[in-house]
Amino acid sequence: MGLGPDDQLGQENGPGTGGPNRREQAARARESAERWIGQLQDMIDQAGRQAAPVLREVAAKAAELAAVAAENAGPVAHKAANVTEHVGDRLAARSKDLAADLRKAAEAARAQAEQTGEAGQEPEDAESKPDEGDQA
Repeated sequence: MGLGPDDQLGQENGPGTGGPNRREQAARARESAERWIGQLQDMIDQAGRQAAPVLREVAAKAAELAAVAAENAGPVAHKAANVTEHVGDRLAARSKDLAADLRKAAEAARAQAEQTGEAGQEPEDAESKPDEGDQA
């Protein structure tokens, strides 16, 4: 069933709108669209079947790369742990020295305060005297 010269899309041969030719054209367009959709679905299915082995290869290569990275990360992590241990030991020693120095300074200040207190004298520090201008 082909289209004749008078049966072109957009032309009506029937007496009113939506006549038999219009319905036939719509039916033919629907059949054509369904064929295209079917062909498109077949192409998608075929591409999926062909792509599956390639995707498996890509996944296998990614897994191999992850394994190599994990193997190489172990020694690097050990080296980092060793460096961290040495740095931590040095920091701990310095902190202990600083704490001892601060304790000695505090003890010396206490001893000086006791000596000054026994003599009955107030310390002559500028900080220990209240400023006359600061009193409200």
